[in-house]
Amino acid sequence: MRIRDVYLLNAQSLNDADTVIVDLTRSLKILFLRIIYQATNGATSNTLAKLNSMVSKIQVLDGSNVLHSLSLQEEQAVNAFKYRRLPYQYLTQAAAGVVKEECAIDFRRTPGDMGFYLDTSRYQNPQLQLTHSLTISATAGFATGSGKVTVIARVIDSGAPTNLGFVMAKELDSFSSAASGDHNTDLPLDFPIAALLVSNPVSAKAPSETLSNLKVTIDTDSYIPVNEAYADLEQRNVNDYGLFEQILEYLHDTSATPKFDPYQLPRGPVGPEGATGKGILTLLDQEAATVAMTTGDAAANLVHARGSAPHSSVIYEFGDGMTAEQILAPQGIGKAQLKLTNAATGATPKVVVVQQHP
Repeated sequence: MRIRDVYLLNAQSLNDADTVIVDLTRSLKILFLRIIYQATNGATSNTLAKLNSMVSKIQVLDGSNVLHSLSLQEEQAVNAFKYRRLPYQYLTQAAAGVVKEECAIDFRRTPGDMGFYLDTSRYQNPQLQLTHSLTISATAGFATGSGKVTVIARVIDSGAPTNLGFVMAKELDSFSSAASGDHNTDLPLDFPIAALLVSNPVSAKAPSETLSNLKVTIDTDSYIPVNEAYADLEQRNVNDYGLFEQILEYLHDTSATPKFDPYQLPRGPVGPEGATGKGILTLLDQEAATVAMTTGDAAANLVHARGSAPHSSVIYEFGDGMTAEQILAPQGIGKAQLKLTNAATGATPKVVVVQQHP
């Protein structure tokens, strides 16, 4: 078996807002697509320090057939739980600094899996479509015309084993949270379901502050795979996947309030220290840190944050999320629903389904 990496795009320049379309050759056996975005900060700063909220759609399409469809934040959250770490990021608030963020559309069940991959020869017009709208600002965004994207496909060149299918993920639902009551999302029954991911980012609020319970019900409670308090599921995710680390370079000033992708930050040391300027963390509040510092330092000052719930997300895997005998198979099921119990207004929860497409 031979495996190689193929550049489908190599630092292609982007319009500030656009949809980029990449034709996928109908002879590829793709294990995963590595997608790398970058943009240059404004002339003064970029207090956002990130661009993942600005990529709204990462899709694999075959005409009207949607094989994969997530935002960059959802993709990074799925990656974090799959790999036990966030994908590569270089995050900086510095003037004219270059922010880089990655994600992967991974068609495998697990890293190292060779049975699951996307065989493009099975489709008529397979395409990758990437939709973004970069925030342009001299102080809280990027310089116009500075965006670039790279796409690298890991493919099996020869000797591929029999294709068992591929893993696909789609955003199923998006809704505004309420003070109480259940929100129901019908689950698809076309292919087996390996996992469900829910994200509901609200600044300075834990995921369980806006949603209080997660339940999956099959045929009106004839079978209930999970009925769990949201806070308990958050904690179980930490047991199963550990904490996620993120590093961000903050502005040299008397104070800074960077925000991170993990929530429930238990700690966030500041360093390295400069020769004249010193910084300490005065507050950690979910995804946000507050840094107090002295002036006069020109060296890089970093916050190393560790937390759970990437992009305020929790995940529920059916069984091991991989084996056909353990995941949720559609055979014999008339109706499947995800019931999320509201706890407070102010969030826009999104529901992602991960399935095994034969």
